[in-house]
Amino acid sequence: MKINKLALFALLGVFVLNSCSNDDDASEPLPEGDYTDGFFVLNEGGIGTVTYISDDLSTVEQDIFASVNPNAADLGAYTQSIFFDDNDRAYIISNGSNLITVVDRYTFELIDVIDEGLTVPKYGVVYNGKAYVTNNNTFNDYTYDNDNPPASYDDFIAVINLETLSVESTIETDSYTEQIEEEDGLIYVNGSSFGYGNTINVINPSSNTVEKTISTAFGVNSFDIEDGSIYALSNNSYEVFNKDNGEQLSVLEFADLSGASNLVLEDDQAYFTIDRSVYVMEQNSITEPTTALLTYSSTSEYGAMYGFAVEDGRIYIADGGDFSSDSFVEIYSTNGSLLKNITVGLGPNGFYFN
Repeated sequence: MKINKLALFALLGVFVLNSCSNDDDASEPLPEGDYTDGFFVLNEGGIGTVTYISDDLSTVEQDIFASVNPNAADLGAYTQSIFFDDNDRAYIISNGSNLITVVDRYTFELIDVIDEGLTVPKYGVVYNGKAYVTNNNTFNDYTYDNDNPPASYDDFIAVINLETLSVESTIETDSYTEQIEEEDGLIYVNGSSFGYGNTINVINPSSNTVEKTISTAFGVNSFDIEDGSIYALSNNSYEVFNKDNGEQLSVLEFADLSGASNLVLEDDQAYFTIDRSVYVMEQNSITEPTTALLTYSSTSEYGAMYGFAVEDGRIYIADGGDFSSDSFVEIYSTNGSLLKNITVGLGPNGFYFN
């Protein structure tokens, strides 16, 4: 069979164009899976579970890990948090079982478990092929007295190799270890826990050592990093520090507010909670808000505002309920209007967005 030159060139042109199109698609693959467009609610348990909710709030799936992995062991007791890596994996931390379950973040298919080298793990972050996970350890270092801190601390950070999914080393901070964040190649760790302690430790991951300790108010319960500054919230103060040298830039001592927690910075606004109310002020405000943005209804004795997030124009509230039956989350617009109340699992404590 003969093919003339014109036809040959036409065929070659189609091949080249198709190849270029395929190359473009391959260079920017879109994530695929049942849970691509939505967010997860982590339910502490008892035995931990995860609820999936679609972005439009119309689809709700309970206990998706068990649904996707019916033959796998459960997520463990008292799941605390989830963190993600750059390879589409989610890490679900259970501090009651000293366990991290690794799944595909878009399909929730089980990949592996990390069950050695952890003692009451709490929060994690990823940098340069490693995961850094805070561990509360024994709690023997709690004196419950800020005027008489412990002589030493047994909390530590587990460094996990994400290729082998094993703990390869630990970091001691001489403080408690709670919330952990990565920014510009450094790891920031809250050294306060349950109202005790007054530091944020800065870890250099190239040496796995604390290279700077920032002194804060006692009992910082949440912090965020934006625009070269660290914003730290405690029960009755809002502090701002230079991220690079640790210098305190400003401090707002609340005069009429007390019990502040759950700091989130979003779109140059600082959101935080007190009891069952959400407050908002300018990110660099030197004046405390005088009225709440919203107050929600909860009968929970210990679990009001058990989880909190602000993301893409919405406010997310998780209510712990009675910790013996399924509870709920509520989603609001940032002007305080309720969008939806959704039943989830036992003790919801956090939101994680795909």
